[in-house]
Amino acid sequence: MFENSLNAFRAITTLDVLAFLVPFVVAVAIDLLTHKKGQKITMGNALKWSLIWVACAAVFSGYVWWTFENNPRQEQFGGMVRMLDGSGAISLYATGYVLEKALALDNLFAFYLIFKSFGLTLDKNQHYQHRILYWGILGAIVFRVFFLGLGAFMANASPYVLIAFALIVLWTVWKMWKSSGHAVEVNYTNHWSVNLMRRVMKTNPSIESGRFFSHGVTPLFLCLFCIEVCDVVFAFDSMPVIVAVVRDPYLMITSSLWATAGLRSLYFLLVAAQSRLWALDKAIMILLIFVSFKLIASAFGYHLDPGVSVSIVAFILTAGVIMSMAVPDPKILKED
Repeated sequence: MFENSLNAFRAITTLDVLAFLVPFVVAVAIDLLTHKKGQKITMGNALKWSLIWVACAAVFSGYVWWTFENNPRQEQFGGMVRMLDGSGAISLYATGYVLEKALALDNLFAFYLIFKSFGLTLDKNQHYQHRILYWGILGAIVFRVFFLGLGAFMANASPYVLIAFALIVLWTVWKMWKSSGHAVEVNYTNHWSVNLMRRVMKTNPSIESGRFFSHGVTPLFLCLFCIEVCDVVFAFDSMPVIVAVVRDPYLMITSSLWATAGLRSLYFLLVAAQSRLWALDKAIMILLIFVSFKLIASAFGYHLDPGVSVSIVAFILTAGVIMSMAVPDPKILKED
């Protein structure tokens, strides 16, 4: 049973690891050095770096096509095995990337609410968001490597694990549906993770030092700790969604990490556009329902062509964006 899982990881060569790791680490280091001062991020800067990260992911897709085209790999779908060539790998890689970006939108909005709870959305404190986000994104990368690796191993070990993943995805949809009807915002300064840290560490209520530690842990560290804890939940929630479409561990992890690395810049764009994309969370819920049925179908040996999957994902998300732009938010109309 576990032999299939091990074979999926054994297919990853040293060249595959280096071809991803070297440019990825260099890109992250350049981003870090460019923004090491932690100044307030402008929309122009956020847009520029978002496009840079998309371009990096697109360039890497060239290696994905080349390596799978010259050395097709086996991929498990339920009890069925198929060969994955360059075009199929590109479709799956693109789908994993788009799914991770889409799922990140709700996660980033939660980050905004965490910042708001700690007073970091105020003009005088906004510059602290960058540093916290940067460490938060690095944490997200680590968590996704762990959960996606575990998910790939489990999915390739037994197809019936996919049914459990489908139930997790449907539970996520249910939580999103329940929360979408409430305008009450959570006060994350009372989150269980923050209260736990206050009990075990000496706390300093001031952020004037601009540090995470100054005569105890500061609100900046408490905010970062809360984001990291939430990141664990987000990484776990997104894992079965990516597994539903992308079974190959190399494609799964690389597409997810390229998408995750650009979330810092995407956050600042999202904050500016959140009121205009009211229908996007509805589109994401529809997308997750599609993913859950795809997981169940895969468990019994049925699967969609990678090109069809990426087309459906793109259509649902595009429809959500167009709906947001074309139709006013019903909540705003109701308030008027």
